[in-house]
Amino acid sequence: MPPLLDSSLLLVGPGRVGLAFARSWTAAGGRIAGIVARDPSRVSIADLGDVPLLSEGEARLPGCDILILAVSDDAIAAAATKWAGRLACRYAFHFSGALGSDELASLRRGGSSVGSLHPVRPFTGGRNEDWRGVLVAVEGDTAAADVGEAIARAVGARPYRLAAEAKPLYHAAASLAAGGAAAIVSVAVRAWVAAGIPEEIARETLAGLASRATAAVGEHPFAEAFTGAVARRDVGTVRTHARALAGHEEALNLYRALGEEILRRTSGRGKEKEIREILRAGRAPF
Repeated sequence: MPPLLDSSLLLVGPGRVGLAFARSWTAAGGRIAGIVARDPSRVSIADLGDVPLLSEGEARLPGCDILILAVSDDAIAAAATKWAGRLACRYAFHFSGALGSDELASLRRGGSSVGSLHPVRPFTGGRNEDWRGVLVAVEGDTAAADVGEAIARAVGARPYRLAAEAKPLYHAAASLAAGGAAAIVSVAVRAWVAAGIPEEIARETLAGLASRATAAVGEHPFAEAFTGAVARRDVGTVRTHARALAGHEEALNLYRALGEEILRRTSGRGKEKEIREILRAGRAPF
């Protein structure tokens, strides 16, 4: 195999994550033999230079050292089976966070060393998105995992090797932190709208508040980063919050669950019993 960035790489699936990877790979000096799309007419890769955009139905596809299947989780195994009959690549990877490299078993049987790479970052499809600075979970056959770590470093990411059996829990937690955080903001926005604040203002303001709060968690230990009434042990304010949320079941349930987590992370400040009684109580005491 040639030096990593001189390797021939074929990317199947020009979605958000795949194109962000392609930007990082080409920016690092890597070569892409082709990007394969189900419908090339609906894909724009102008920002990638002269990379060939190919149809899945191409009679001939270029050979490759590295095959990347950037398809949805449910489609990985079927895609691997389809491409195993058409391509012979030394290494093959998928980008799922929840699934292990065994999804590529048909490619493994064809002689490929298989692995998975999962970037811990939300992708919206913006043309400025890439993999730089991202933690990338790497898993797979020993040879593929070694190459996967090298790929991550080459594009400016931070590889971290995981066992296949750890991936479902790892990915569920990442989903809580990303989609869960956005969902919490969504519930909070509904409460602000009920309080009379226009949704556009609520969404912008609360998303910014959440962003700053989560940034603090990345910079400080949890006990220092948490703020708010539960962390401060303002029992009266917690009771007021619970009363206000009594008519908003989703928000109240979230407030209770998140309040319990804050108490765990800020133990020893006192008043835990009083606050837990409020959090666990039904509506009657409010």
